[in-house]
Amino acid sequence: MVRPFATILLTLLTLPFLRAQEAAAPKPDAKEQLEAAQKLLKQVSPGVFDLNGIQITAATREVRIPCNILHQKLPIEYALCNDTGEKLHETILQTAVRPIQIQLALLLANYQPATLGILDKLDPKEERPYRAKDTEPKTPGANRLAIHVEWKDGDKVKRVPLSDFIQDIDKRKTPDDLDTWIFNGSQIDETGFVAEQTGSIISTYVDLSAMINSPAKGNHRDDLWISMPSNIPAEETQVTLIITPAK
Repeated sequence: MVRPFATILLTLLTLPFLRAQEAAAPKPDAKEQLEAAQKLLKQVSPGVFDLNGIQITAATREVRIPCNILHQKLPIEYALCNDTGEKLHETILQTAVRPIQIQLALLLANYQPATLGILDKLDPKEERPYRAKDTEPKTPGANRLAIHVEWKDGDKVKRVPLSDFIQDIDKRKTPDDLDTWIFNGSQIDETGFVAEQTGSIISTYVDLSAMINSPAKGNHRDDLWISMPSNIPAEETQVTLIITPAK
């Protein structure tokens, strides 16, 4: 059950939820970014909220983000980037919604940023992509997400797992372990919320500047992932990215 939104908003402005890797309070720039985002929040019906086009349903913790197909066929390191981001040449989806707004939406839906789980399938012989010790969510599993994509195809509405858009270049199929994603919450540096600078939102290759990472085996490789063109609607198709709790 999602806690009252007024309580969460007050808490967000006083506690360091944005920092998944440290317990330090947010830098001033990050706090200003968060405050600006929360001012956009509006209740549109009982238990349903809008944040600059993001729809948050309190009871189900569903978060819906408007996106469009940027590329059908390409090597990828990302599944979703902001449309002003640095990695648009390596992503399937793009969105005009700012990363800080998506971060706030996920926090309001009671998801908790933590890196635990990202490297669960890393071969012990492989070098860790990052040295920092993994952080844990206060509520076990609260950083684990299921992600789907929905769009209209004529009179029909299609909804598929985001993983259907992605394949392993070695096996030429979607890995079985790409159905769960980790909300790590990006990072904060002297410029503020890092995902705001890079535009990185959902990464298939381990990148802690992105807000959400894949824990699939081989995620330490930047050459492993490519799109699955046969499963992806035409470029420029408007789609909705849907985030729910992982089962």
